Amino acid sequence: MNRDQFDLADCSIFSTEYVFRPFFIFVFRFNSPSDDLMESYGGAGCVDCCREHCRQRTPSVPVSATAPDRRTPPLLQTNRGQTAPRRFDFARRSCRLFIAGSFVIGLILVPCAMSAPTKSSKSPSPTPPRPNVATGTPFWHNPCGTLLTYDGSGGGATGAMISSAVGHDIMMMESESESDSAMRREEDIIHGIVVAAGQALTHAEQFTGAFVVETFHVDVKKNHDHWKGITLEWLEMAKYMPKALDVPLSKSYLATLTFRDVLHAVYVGMQNLAVGLEQVALDQDREMLPYAKYFNETTLKLRTILCEVSMAIYDINETPEPHVSRDIMPIESRNSRDNQSLRDWLILREYMTSLQYVIEAFGYLKSKR
Repeated sequence: MNRDQFDLADCSIFSTEYVFRPFFIFVFRFNSPSDDLMESYGGAGCVDCCREHCRQRTPSVPVSATAPDRRTPPLLQTNRGQTAPRRFDFARRSCRLFIAGSFVIGLILVPCAMSAPTKSSKSPSPTPPRPNVATGTPFWHNPCGTLLTYDGSGGGATGAMISSAVGHDIMMMESESESDSAMRREEDIIHGIVVAAGQALTHAEQFTGAFVVETFHVDVKKNHDHWKGITLEWLEMAKYMPKALDVPLSKSYLATLTFRDVLHAVYVGMQNLAVGLEQVALDQDREMLPYAKYFNETTLKLRTILCEVSMAIYDINETPEPHVSRDIMPIESRNSRDNQSLRDWLILREYMTSLQYVIEAFGYLKSKR
């Protein structure tokens, strides 16, 4: 085959002919054997070999001298005595040229890509989640909506009292004679606390069953039996109101109770519960859960009890314990979504247990009057 018959213009498969024509010609000239070498092998070779000088010598196939082969395209017809090239030789050379050109382009582009600046592998540290905590003055710091001042002598409260925010009728404290300003009897104080606790317990029992079934898919008793060994230590219920749900207080324990001690213990223990219930109601509202309304009503019921207990402490001329801070509840317990349902149940369980404690303890003290 003569190189004069090879025309790069026939290579219509290349869209970048004019860009890479010099390179293709170079590769072609480098890979093509000389005319003398081709003629020494008769112009024919084995198609299984990629290099002409390795091809085995095969007999030439002469073209008919009388008439051209009509099955052979005009471009491939040769004169007498010349070898007929194989039809796919041109395609093979074209593929080799295309592969060689792609390789050179890759050698040019890869160093450029490698020299491009890379982004810093140092990623910014994740921002810790902000705690979901209520703002403003906690409702248990001023449950009655009153404005009280203390003289510091432990002699009770003096000053004006504002009407209760929870709908209680609170007696106005005025300057009166010592005989006229006598405190309410302990029986009346106890009665008010027990009534408020009973109403709150009835309200809690009305929705607790549905809440437990929908959340844990078991009834309240089975759910309580399963989780009764789990407690929230920050509530410190064993310290202030040691009792288990639906388990009556022992008579030996009741015999050790005093009116003043129970008032102070219940006041602090209920404030701890208020911290937890406030968070439960906040999460229920934010996530639009079906029991948000009931937990908000629970906080109002608890506020009523705290108002009764705080007024009883003032009436007996006792200085109340310092207010409980929201900080007693760990941030992990506020933000964790993995155990939120269990946390809500444990707080609700301790709330109902504390109501039972109030009813039993103050009921026993009333019976001893």
